[in-house]
Amino acid sequence: MPDKQIKLLGFVKIGGEIEAVTGLHIGGTSDSIDKGGIDSPVIKNPVTNEPYIPGSSLRGRMRALVEKKVGNTLTKMSENLWLEFYSKKDHGEAAYELALKSQACRVFGNSASEPGLPSVLVVRDAMLSEESSHFYMLNNLPVTEAKIEIVVDRITAHAMPRTIERVPAGAKFDFEMVYKIQTYENGNFVADAGDDPHTKCNKKLREDLKNILWALETIQEHTGLGGNTSRGHGQVSFEINRFDVKSVEGETLEDFIPPETFSFSNCKDAIRTISFA
Repeated sequence: MPDKQIKLLGFVKIGGEIEAVTGLHIGGTSDSIDKGGIDSPVIKNPVTNEPYIPGSSLRGRMRALVEKKVGNTLTKMSENLWLEFYSKKDHGEAAYELALKSQACRVFGNSASEPGLPSVLVVRDAMLSEESSHFYMLNNLPVTEAKIEIVVDRITAHAMPRTIERVPAGAKFDFEMVYKIQTYENGNFVADAGDDPHTKCNKKLREDLKNILWALETIQEHTGLGGNTSRGHGQVSFEINRFDVKSVEGETLEDFIPPETFSFSNCKDAIRTISFA
């Protein structure tokens, strides 16, 4: 077996605020604390009891969008879950090769191939911003709202109300994600690997970062975040205020030109100046 060398080269850090433009619902666990007719509570920090956006929710929505953008075949993982996923059981020795060629797996990982392809994107939980937390405290306002929705029985025409807890419009959350720039097992990083899926390169790095920004912009402009987006919940906006590219030693890349203002367009332009080869 040939030697393996996975080399860490640097990091791209993207951060800012997520603002709820309409009420936002990301479901939590209903327990004895949730009284007063709430059928579907939001997830909350158990220490502060403030709502937050789990990194897994944002990351999952991003992965689903990238998978749909590329349009590769999805695999049934469970009764209600389909992913672009390549396992040795279903794809044999080709599983790892297929994962390396996948734009989604390259960023979000593919654990069931042998060897497994690790995720290179860290998405942290987005906690309620200090500004929003102080606003609700100072004005003695509840941090969530109860929205009553009506379901109509198609047979009897009876109205069946249900109450969904939401984070109100205007609430802001601090978000941060880190893309790890590292090689595959051969330890090589080049400008353009061409058709070689086993070598990391600037071209793949830039494509990954463009997909990440595209997913965030698509959530903002077209899809939303959390549950019940088809009924008006979950419209959000992203305010990016950090786009850093650092070497593994913590130094900013010499030729990297940071965006003048942190719009999606300017961040995409800045990606073109990122080079680790």
